[in-house]
Amino acid sequence: MSSSHDARVLVAVSDQTPSDYGADVVEAIESALDATVLHKRGAVATEFLRELGPTLDCVVVVSNRSTCVENLVSEAGQVPLIVYGDEVPSVPVDEVVATDGGTDVLARRVSELIERERERNALAEANAKLSALNTYTEELTGCQSVEEVSDTVVSAVTNALGHGRCALVLRDGDVFYPHGHTYDGELNVRLGIDEGVVGRTFQTGETQIVENYQSDPDHARDVEGLRSVVSVPVGDMGVLQVTTDREAAFDRQDAEFLEIVGSHAAEALARLEREADLRVERDRLHYFFDGIQSPAVYVESKDGSEPILAEVNTAYEALFGADGLGEPISDAFPTETERELFGADGPDESVHRDITRETLDGSVELVVGVVPIPLSGVETAAFGLYAPDVELP
Repeated sequence: MSSSHDARVLVAVSDQTPSDYGADVVEAIESALDATVLHKRGAVATEFLRELGPTLDCVVVVSNRSTCVENLVSEAGQVPLIVYGDEVPSVPVDEVVATDGGTDVLARRVSELIERERERNALAEANAKLSALNTYTEELTGCQSVEEVSDTVVSAVTNALGHGRCALVLRDGDVFYPHGHTYDGELNVRLGIDEGVVGRTFQTGETQIVENYQSDPDHARDVEGLRSVVSVPVGDMGVLQVTTDREAAFDRQDAEFLEIVGSHAAEALARLEREADLRVERDRLHYFFDGIQSPAVYVESKDGSEPILAEVNTAYEALFGADGLGEPISDAFPTETERELFGADGPDESVHRDITRETLDGSVELVVGVVPIPLSGVETAAFGLYAPDVELP
């Protein structure tokens, strides 16, 4: 189907022309484009264009009178304007089609111009949406909770994409629940992970575009005013769904934009899940750290600057004292080996080195082991463990 289908075209003629002048142009455009063609004269055409120009796809001027063309050009704005005549007007227009080609040629050029303009507008709209989405995708990368992710997703769908009825549903075992939505009131719906369009989206891992929800084989609920649905997977954690009361309201471009949001939401949720796991692991390590009998330290840097000696255990304090606690490692540790091991450029895997340290009771030879720890929001983190330098037989 031509993209100029359902176009609205204004055919304008001057006041000095006969009342039926331009009727053949109207007929040719209506026949070729299946368009709505409005036939106006002189000042009426100019006023119509001034007031209703944004509703038009094209203006065709069937007149060589310079005043008529000039008046219409001044009001056309972004609406494409074609002159059907044998003289080039004194003002710039989008195109001039000579009458010796006939109305069939004119109709074809009108169709081509409308198609190009619609493609250009669609591209501009797509670029605008992508630019708007950039703001939200950047926000998603910094979200610190599932609630923040949900709020940002809903904002992106409603503000950047212009869809008003959306829901982000997340998996809880074998059930989906709406975590964020823009529906009126509470949305206390629970669906199994294999139920409805949302279940089909999750099970297949593929975007679903439903033109008529009422006749869909996975129609799970009777919802007044629900006709079209576009549903995209959010990793293995949930589904992002948009609905409307119009049939066949969504196309592949709508789905692609939602897929961008869904993909970034999945990454943000996965990151939060990893961070939660790391926090649990860190808590376990600190529990071990607190109870260990050998001297141990914990160093970290949150902003990329030189790591600091953040914690020492009781055994370390008893052997070396608490001097240096809270200080950068360049000041906290007396040996070059320790400063290298615990520095920002230290090893990426567990290592151990021999050192000689002054203790409260004199110097002692030790082995220091360093274990780097990956933690969210921390550039450098590591535990250090000190043990006597024992020679095995």
